[in-house]
Amino acid sequence: MKPTVAIADDHPLVLQAVSSALRSAQDYTIVHECLSGQDLLDKLAQQPSDMIVMDFSMSRHDRSIDGLALLKRVRRQAAAAHIVLLTAQAHPGVLACALKESVRAIVSKEDGMDELLRACRHVQTLPSAYCSPTVRHLLDDAGATPSAKVAELTAKEMEVVRLFAAGHGLLAISDRLSRSVSTVSSQKHTAMKKLNVRSSAELIRYAYESGLI
Repeated sequence: MKPTVAIADDHPLVLQAVSSALRSAQDYTIVHECLSGQDLLDKLAQQPSDMIVMDFSMSRHDRSIDGLALLKRVRRQAAAAHIVLLTAQAHPGVLACALKESVRAIVSKEDGMDELLRACRHVQTLPSAYCSPTVRHLLDDAGATPSAKVAELTAKEMEVVRLFAAGHGLLAISDRLSRSVSTVSSQKHTAMKKLNVRSSAELIRYAYESGLI
Protein backbone atom coordinates (compact mmCIF):
# COMPACT_ATOMS: atom_id res chain seq x y z
CA MET A 1 0.00 0.00 0.00
CA LYS A 2 1.40 3.41 -0.99
CA PRO A 3 2.20 5.93 1.79
CA THR A 4 -0.36 8.72 2.06
CA VAL A 5 0.77 12.34 1.85
CA ALA A 6 -0.68 15.68 2.93
CA ILE A 7 0.73 18.79 1.22
CA ALA A 8 0.45 22.35 2.55
CA ASP A 9 1.67 25.54 0.89
CA ASP A 10 -0.04 28.92 0.61
CA HIS A 11 1.11 29.39 -2.99
CA PRO A 12 -1.22 27.48 -5.36
CA LEU A 13 1.45 27.03 -8.04
CA VAL A 14 3.88 25.46 -5.54
CA LEU A 15 1.11 23.24 -4.18
CA GLN A 16 0.27 22.07 -7.69
CA ALA A 17 3.92 21.45 -8.60
CA VAL A 18 4.61 19.39 -5.48
CA SER A 19 1.43 17.39 -5.90
CA SER A 20 2.25 16.71 -9.56
CA ALA A 21 5.81 15.61 -8.76
CA LEU A 22 4.70 13.19 -6.05
CA ARG A 23 1.95 11.76 -8.23
CA SER A 24 4.40 11.30 -11.11
CA ALA A 25 6.74 9.36 -8.83
CA GLN A 26 3.88 6.83 -8.46
CA ASP A 27 5.07 5.96 -4.95
CA TYR A 28 2.56 8.01 -2.96
CA THR A 29 -1.16 8.65 -2.55
CA ILE A 30 -2.04 12.33 -2.10
CA VAL A 31 -4.86 12.65 0.43
CA HIS A 32 -4.79 16.38 1.25
CA GLU A 33 -3.79 19.57 -0.58
CA CYS A 34 -3.95 22.56 1.76
CA LEU A 35 -3.46 26.29 1.22
CA SER A 36 -3.09 27.20 4.91
CA GLY A 37 -1.88 25.80 8.19
CA GLN A 38 -5.38 25.72 9.65
CA ASP A 39 -6.65 23.84 6.60
CA LEU A 40 -3.89 21.27 7.13
CA LEU A 41 -4.81 20.80 10.79
CA ASP A 42 -8.51 20.47 9.96
CA LYS A 43 -7.90 17.86 7.26
CA LEU A 44 -5.45 15.85 9.35
CA ALA A 45 -8.10 15.71 12.08
CA GLN A 46 -10.47 14.15 9.54
CA GLN A 47 -7.96 11.77 7.97
CA PRO A 48 -4.34 11.19 9.10
CA SER A 49 -1.49 10.78 6.61
CA ASP A 50 1.83 8.93 6.67
CA MET A 51 3.83 11.93 5.49
CA ILE A 52 3.33 15.71 5.53
CA VAL A 53 5.10 17.97 3.02
CA MET A 54 4.61 21.51 4.24
CA ASP A 55 5.88 25.06 3.91
CA PHE A 56 7.20 26.91 6.96
CA SER A 57 5.93 30.45 6.28
CA MET A 58 2.23 30.63 5.44
CA SER A 59 1.43 33.98 7.01
CA ARG A 60 -0.38 35.98 4.38
CA HIS A 61 -3.52 36.13 6.53
CA ASP A 62 -3.55 37.50 10.09
CA ARG A 63 -5.45 34.53 11.54
CA SER A 64 -3.45 31.88 9.70
CA ILE A 65 -1.09 29.63 11.65
CA ASP A 66 2.40 28.79 10.44
CA GLY A 67 6.02 28.55 11.51
CA LEU A 68 7.09 26.80 14.68
CA ALA A 69 3.62 27.16 16.19
CA LEU A 70 2.16 25.14 13.31
CA LEU A 71 4.92 22.52 13.53
CA LYS A 72 4.17 21.99 17.22
CA ARG A 73 0.44 21.53 16.55
CA VAL A 74 1.02 19.22 13.59
CA ARG A 75 3.37 17.12 15.69
CA ARG A 76 0.79 16.82 18.48
CA GLN A 77 -2.00 15.97 16.07
CA ALA A 78 -0.04 13.66 13.76
CA ALA A 79 2.62 12.14 16.00
CA ALA A 80 3.37 9.23 13.69
CA ALA A 81 3.63 11.23 10.44
CA HIS A 82 6.97 12.04 8.80
CA ILE A 83 7.25 15.82 8.34
CA VAL A 84 9.16 17.14 5.31
CA LEU A 85 9.65 20.90 5.34
CA LEU A 86 9.80 22.54 1.90
CA THR A 87 10.73 26.15 2.54
CA ALA A 88 12.36 29.38 1.40
CA GLN A 89 13.38 29.99 5.03
CA ALA A 90 17.12 30.71 5.18
CA HIS A 91 17.79 31.55 8.83
CA PRO A 92 19.95 28.77 10.35
CA GLY A 93 18.46 29.31 13.80
CA VAL A 94 14.94 28.72 12.51
CA LEU A 95 15.99 25.64 10.54
CA ALA A 96 17.70 24.20 13.61
CA CYS A 97 14.57 24.81 15.69
CA ALA A 98 12.48 23.05 13.06
CA LEU A 99 14.68 19.96 13.32
CA LYS A 100 14.17 20.03 17.09
CA GLU A 101 10.42 19.92 16.46
CA SER A 102 10.83 16.42 14.97
CA VAL A 103 10.95 17.56 11.35
CA ARG A 104 12.47 14.60 9.52
CA ALA A 105 13.69 16.47 6.43
CA ILE A 106 14.19 20.04 5.25
CA VAL A 107 14.41 20.96 1.57
CA SER A 108 15.03 24.48 0.32
CA LYS A 109 12.83 25.89 -2.42
CA GLU A 110 16.10 26.81 -4.12
CA ASP A 111 16.79 23.08 -4.64
CA GLY A 112 15.34 21.06 -7.49
CA MET A 113 12.24 18.90 -7.19
CA ASP A 114 14.50 15.84 -7.23
CA GLU A 115 15.72 16.88 -3.78
CA LEU A 116 12.18 16.83 -2.46
CA LEU A 117 11.63 13.33 -3.86
CA ARG A 118 14.95 12.22 -2.35
CA ALA A 119 13.91 13.61 1.03
CA CYS A 120 10.56 11.82 0.89
CA ARG A 121 12.23 8.51 0.10
CA HIS A 122 14.77 9.09 2.88
CA VAL A 123 12.22 9.64 5.64
CA GLN A 124 10.31 6.53 4.58
CA THR A 125 13.34 4.27 4.81
CA LEU A 126 15.97 5.79 7.14
CA PRO A 127 15.77 7.04 10.76
CA SER A 128 18.19 9.95 10.34
CA ALA A 129 17.17 13.50 9.44
CA TYR A 130 17.73 14.68 5.88
CA CYS A 131 18.80 18.17 4.82
CA SER A 132 19.09 19.22 1.19
CA PRO A 133 22.46 20.64 0.00
CA THR A 134 21.27 24.25 0.31
CA VAL A 135 19.98 23.69 3.85
CA ARG A 136 23.09 21.79 4.89
CA HIS A 137 25.26 24.65 3.59
CA LEU A 138 23.30 27.17 5.68
CA LEU A 139 23.61 25.06 8.83
CA ASP A 140 27.30 24.30 8.28
CA ASP A 141 28.13 27.97 7.70
CA ALA A 142 26.29 28.95 10.86
CA GLY A 143 28.10 26.27 12.84
CA ALA A 144 31.45 27.56 11.64
CA THR A 145 30.83 31.15 12.79
CA PRO A 146 27.81 31.09 15.14
CA SER A 147 28.38 34.51 16.68
CA ALA A 148 28.47 36.21 13.29
CA LYS A 149 25.73 34.19 11.63
CA VAL A 150 23.11 33.29 14.22
CA ALA A 151 21.74 35.64 16.86
CA GLU A 152 21.07 34.18 20.30
CA LEU A 153 17.30 34.37 20.02
CA THR A 154 14.97 31.83 21.56
CA ALA A 155 12.52 30.02 19.29
CA LYS A 156 9.66 32.15 20.66
CA GLU A 157 11.58 35.37 20.04
CA MET A 158 12.41 34.31 16.48
CA GLU A 159 8.73 33.64 15.78
CA VAL A 160 7.75 37.09 17.05
CA VAL A 161 10.45 38.83 14.99
CA ARG A 162 9.58 36.81 11.87
CA LEU A 163 5.89 37.64 12.07
CA PHE A 164 6.50 41.30 12.96
CA ALA A 165 8.86 41.69 10.01
CA ALA A 166 6.26 40.04 7.77
CA GLY A 167 3.88 42.89 8.56
CA HIS A 168 1.80 41.58 11.47
CA GLY A 169 1.04 43.83 14.42
CA LEU A 170 1.54 42.79 18.04
CA LEU A 171 -2.17 42.07 18.54
CA ALA A 172 -2.28 39.83 15.46
CA ILE A 173 0.90 38.03 16.56
CA SER A 174 -0.59 37.55 20.02
CA ASP A 175 -3.68 35.98 18.48
CA ARG A 176 -1.69 33.70 16.14
CA LEU A 177 0.70 32.46 18.82
CA SER A 178 -1.82 32.31 21.67
CA ARG A 179 0.25 34.63 23.85
CA SER A 180 -0.70 37.85 25.60
CA VAL A 181 0.10 41.13 23.87
CA SER A 182 2.38 42.06 26.77
CA THR A 183 4.33 38.79 26.35
CA VAL A 184 4.72 39.36 22.61
CA SER A 185 5.82 42.96 23.21
CA SER A 186 8.35 41.81 25.81
CA GLN A 187 9.74 39.14 23.48
CA LYS A 188 10.09 41.69 20.68
CA HIS A 189 11.89 44.09 23.04
CA THR A 190 14.23 41.34 24.28
CA ALA A 191 15.00 40.27 20.72
CA MET A 192 15.87 43.85 19.77
CA LYS A 193 18.28 44.10 22.72
CA LYS A 194 19.96 40.81 21.79
CA LEU A 195 20.30 41.92 18.17
CA ASN A 196 21.46 45.40 19.18
CA VAL A 197 18.84 47.14 17.05
CA ARG A 198 17.18 50.35 18.24
CA SER A 199 14.05 50.60 16.12
CA SER A 200 11.37 48.50 14.51
CA ALA A 201 12.74 49.48 11.10
CA GLU A 202 16.18 48.11 12.02
CA LEU A 203 14.55 44.93 13.31
CA ILE A 204 12.73 44.43 10.02
CA ARG A 205 15.94 45.06 8.10
CA TYR A 206 17.74 42.45 10.23
CA ALA A 207 14.98 39.91 9.52
CA TYR A 208 15.33 40.40 5.78
CA GLU A 209 19.12 40.48 5.71
CA SER A 210 19.50 37.39 7.90
CA GLY A 211 16.98 35.30 5.98
CA LEU A 212 14.50 35.14 8.84
CA ILE A 213 11.70 35.90 6.39
